[in-house]
Amino acid sequence: MGHTAVIYGLDIETETRLLRVAQPVTEFGTPQLTALLQDMRDTMAHLDGAGLAAPQIGVDLRVVIFGFESNPRYPDAPPVPDTVLINPVLTPFGE
Repeated sequence: MGHTAVIYGLDIETETRLLRVAQPVTEFGTPQLTALLQDMRDTMAHLDGAGLAAPQIGVDLRVVIFGFESNPRYPDAPPVPDTVLINPVLTPFGE
């Protein structure tokens, strides 16, 4: 039995959600995490996006994906490898 694609709409509270610290992923290699990543990829492709954070679709987890081979929104951009970040730690370069 294959995975049924789920295309999420972007959460209307995206801006406030992205300012909060999301919950860390604590279990890896689960069917739920695999399904979330596939749903995020499907949603990003459907929206011609270049990247997507789980909170943008209403999922309060520290998961980010980005990458594309080609993208109509960025026709002159070179390909970006498919990348998944789970529980990323971001360090600002300056104040």
